[in-house]
Amino acid sequence: MKNMGLGGLALFMTGMWAMILAVAAFLVVFVAPIDVLLFDGQTSSRLTVSAVQAAIAIIVVIALVFGLSKMKRIYLQRKLGK
Repeated sequence: MKNMGLGGLALFMTGMWAMILAVAAFLVVFVAPIDVLLFDGQTSSRLTVSAVQAAIAIIVVIALVFGLSKMKRIYLQRKLGK
């Protein structure tokens, strides 16, 4: 397999930023208003809503880190020609 040039690096960086923006959009669009989605506008404990939001955000960020790590590993394997 031939080595990738700057095009490969640009594709890697574009994919990385696309993943980051997708996670940020998910957190803003779905996790922020979760009290409306889960509790249907009923009065609920702010602590409960915040705990659910924090748990989802932590899980999503951990998934993002693993996804970026996997993407980096694939890029490096192709870059090094293994």
